[in-house]
Formats: sequence, C-alpha cells, structure tokens
Amino acid sequence: MGYGRRVVVALGTVVLVLGSVAGPLPVEAQEVVKIAVEGPITGPLAKMGQELANAVKLAAEDWNKKGGVLGKKIEVLELDDQNNPQAGVSAAEKAVADPAVLGVVIGVASAICIPASEVFERANLAMISPGCSNPKVTDRGLKVTNRVCARDDLQGPAMAVFAVEELKAKKLAIFDDGTTGPRGGADEVEKKAKALGATTFRYVIRSGDKDFRAVLGTIPKDISVIVPVLWAPDAALIAKQLPDVGLNVRMVGPDGQFEPVDYIEASGGAAEGNYVTFFVPDMKKVPAAVEFVKAYESKYGSLSSYGPLAYEAANIILNAVKTVGKADRAAVRDAVRNTKGYRGILGQDITFDQKGDVAGAAVYVYQVKGKGFEFMKPVIVK
Repeated sequence: MGYGRRVVVALGTVVLVLGSVAGPLPVEAQEVVKIAVEGPITGPLAKMGQELANAVKLAAEDWNKKGGVLGKKIEVLELDDQNNPQAGVSAAEKAVADPAVLGVVIGVASAICIPASEVFERANLAMISPGCSNPKVTDRGLKVTNRVCARDDLQGPAMAVFAVEELKAKKLAIFDDGTTGPRGGADEVEKKAKALGATTFRYVIRSGDKDFRAVLGTIPKDISVIVPVLWAPDAALIAKQLPDVGLNVRMVGPDGQFEPVDYIEASGGAAEGNYVTFFVPDMKKVPAAVEFVKAYESKYGSLSSYGPLAYEAANIILNAVKTVGKADRAAVRDAVRNTKGYRGILGQDITFDQKGDVAGAAVYVYQVKGKGFEFMKPVIVK
C-alpha cells in the first residue's frame, strides 16, 4: 500500500510538470468556443450588468440549439467589472488568458471599456460594446474596438436638440459625475445647447452620494430643463430631491437612465414625465425582436435596458467566428470589423465603419409613464 502511494504521487508530479511546460491548449484544440461578457454584474449597476450577461447567454443557447459553431458547443464566460476600471482591466485579462474565448461583449461604462480595450488589443481579441458611448472608445485606432450603440457626440447633441427645440428650454442645468463617460456626454450636451442659443450651467456630483440638495439648491429657479448625464441611481435621487429645493422641472437623461427599477421605481414616482434617450426603438414593437423579447422575459424576467444590444453583439461575434471557419482571434477580430449589413433583432442593418462605430446610428427619446418608458420619437441632429 505504501509503495502504491509513492507511485501515484510520482505520476501526479510528472503530469503537473508536463502541464506547466506545455501550457494551455491552443485555441484550435479547445473542446468549446467561448464568448466573454464583461459588465457590472454586482454593485449599483448590477441590473444592467446582469441583463448584459443574460442576453449573451441567450444568444449562446440559440446557437447551441443549432449545433454551436465550428462544430463545438458555445460557453459564456461571465466577468464582473463592478463598474470599476481596475476591476475591469482584471476581468479583461481573465478573458484574454482563456484561449477558448474568441470575442467579448463588454459593458456600459466608457471608463472601463477604454482601459480594457488596450488589454484586448494586445491579444487580438475582438470586443463589441452595447453601451460604451464615449468617442475615445473607438477614436484611438484600435483594431478590436467596436460598438452597436451611438456615440456621445450624437447622443449629447440629441439631448440638447430635444431640450431646446422640443421642450423650448432657454436655460439648461447639466450634471455629470466627473468620470469619463458622463463628463464627455455632458460636454457634448453643453456644446450643442450653446450652439442652439441656450444658456447652460454645469454641475458635478459624486456618484453614490445620498443627498444632492446642497448642489441642487444652487440651480437658478428659472431653469428650464435639467440634463443629468448620470447613471440611473444618481438621477433617481436628483428627481426625488428636486422638490425639496423648490424646483419642479423636467429632466432629460442619457441611456444610463433607461432602467425601470433603478430609475423609475427608485425615484418613488418623482421621475414621472421625465425623458430618457436610448439607442434602440421599442423592442416590443419591432417584428424582428418578438421572439427574442418573449424568450428573454420568459427566462429572466422583464427586459429593461442593454439586453437587445448585448444579444446583437454576441450574435455578430459568433457570426464572425462562423464566417472565418476557425478559432483564430485575429481573423475573428477582422471579420467583426468587416461586418456589413448585418440584420438581427434591432430592425436595422449594422455595418461597422473603419473605427468600429455603427454607420447611421440613431438616438430615440422615451418618456417616463407609470412604471415604464413610452417611446416617443427618434431625434434628428443637424
């Protein structure tokens, strides 16, 4: 018995040594194909992050029902960036370190997408973002960066156009939290509003604070519209606290507020009548999305924000893998960038330009009505 024990230990040592020398299996030898999804799975924006992950898993399930891709089963690697740039880079490194991962659907915060994309670039790992809208995401000339959403230099002006031309706003109070995405979006709102002849006032809050009344109390009482370029939890608090400082004005917010639970419910009814811009039309009214919405809501509950965009992103990556016909990251990267006229569930063609931006991207306005968002119209920016 003692002798047998020593043999087992010796053999185990040999296996470990051989494994460390050989390293991980090459991509082609992996038994599965993986697609990673990185987002805020936990923390204040967890509702959005979980919807990203769920939509990507649904896309993988759809492909697996049809035999997967390259004759292999598709698995989803979930990575939590906690809405924190440092955690986002660590998550990106985990995706890169897994040779079976051939593409990444990554989150909603540009402050995370930007440093994470540098990690992906070094590994030739294609990424598509459903919500990282800051121009810097794609303006740096990286080969791996793509997104299925509009840029802030379209969404910001769209909010300004809607506020000034539709709501007849003369004075706008514009908020951001000092981070990359919100600050860049607020800059774009201010620039366009001034060009349209409106007067603007800028304010910065610290995300996560629970009382904004000291700042809100400094807003001029004759302000026309408030444009909080903030995430849903912070915007909900502002809506809730405005009456405490004697203000009763509408708010026009960006895609980060397109969240029924974290914005509408969290505001306790104070968001009623406010406006939010988002990157897709009403999915429940787009014929191509009917089956997706039904499948998602039967499995994961109410669809609220970036799910449709994440689902589309996952399908574009997997379609690129299929087109390439092999598990080659660089080839998949190039095939993703060369996506032309892809039509999925959004009811519109997706073609990436040379930067990885969607040609002809649009911004749509919704109004808070009861417990949800009512589609109003697309905004045309001239």
